[in-house]
Amino acid sequence: MSVTTTNNTHDGPPGEGGSFWTDEDRESVGELVETVRLVEQHAFETGNRALIGDAHHLLSGLVQLYDLLTAFRNSPDGRIKGPQGVAKKLGLTRNGVYCRLEMVGLDPEDLRNPAGNILDLVAASRILSPLAQKLRQTADGI
Repeated sequence: MSVTTTNNTHDGPPGEGGSFWTDEDRESVGELVETVRLVEQHAFETGNRALIGDAHHLLSGLVQLYDLLTAFRNSPDGRIKGPQGVAKKLGLTRNGVYCRLEMVGLDPEDLRNPAGNILDLVAASRILSPLAQKLRQTADGI
């Protein structure tokens, strides 16, 4: 089974060499998505529109992070410009890549040689980290 990203590129079969995310990353993201689902269900029941928005922003950010990670991994030295660069792989301009990075609250250096797992990147994000923390705290209170 091949995974298709939002820009219709393929990340290779899960669990095989072409995939960026490890099984641990997939499990961690799966747990985070389940937390989002729980909170979103609660938010719909209580009519909390702000919480619904936070849940959607976090999920959108995770998709953007996935696309960026895949593109950085598949470009030589994590270059943004050039024929094999991140911008070309995502079908964006150089500035478009920087806008995406800003959307997930990370710098290019964070994605060139990511240390740890995907949750470490989420925790390092200026945007995704506060959203994830808020949703986890809400889920704990449900």
